[in-house]
Amino acid sequence: MCDGDLQQAIELVVGEPHAVGDEAKQPRPWLDELANVEMSPDESDEFDRQDAARKSRTDASDLSKRVRAYTMLSHRWLDHHVEHLRGSGDPVLVEALNIVCHDCAFVGAKLQQALDGRDRRSHDGRGQVSEPDAETCPRDPVQNDWNGSAKVALISLERSDVAWRAIAQATSDPVAAMLADALRDLRHLTLEEFPRATSFVRPGFDEPWR
Repeated sequence: MCDGDLQQAIELVVGEPHAVGDEAKQPRPWLDELANVEMSPDESDEFDRQDAARKSRTDASDLSKRVRAYTMLSHRWLDHHVEHLRGSGDPVLVEALNIVCHDCAFVGAKLQQALDGRDRRSHDGRGQVSEPDAETCPRDPVQNDWNGSAKVALISLERSDVAWRAIAQATSDPVAAMLADALRDLRHLTLEEFPRATSFVRPGFDEPWR
């Protein structure tokens, strides 16, 4: 397939073709083994323990606390104002509202994903900081899950900052201006936490040579 064998690529994705009139091949034994894989009670308890410890660490970060506060406040403001303002007929205002409505939860999800991914990579099962061997467990300092998630969050933070300022200008609402300032601070904090995120290359988006 590395030499461009299309037939091998198709078989890898959809399986080997059956000749007309032949009976379907019997499923491979390892498929049955995969279907019956279950964690033991001890393994399940250990998984839950590690997951709880990881969540406790990420939730305690300043970035996580700040984005949760922003998400709560922006939801509260939008619940009280969005329907009325969408009826204003102002296309700029409506577009700004659409942006912040989408991003107010999206930003938190992507930043949590970034924090979670970095924590999974940097801690072992006992919650201790782990430094994997470069040969057996290579780590790209830029092209990794947490930088990718953080970059997407940064893009949303920037556009939502602009959108909240448009809303504040149109409504003279001081809370909207405060939320814009909160996003500006969140963006700075995200850059401090993930300084290489802006260098992450998003496949299909940051590849002008393709």
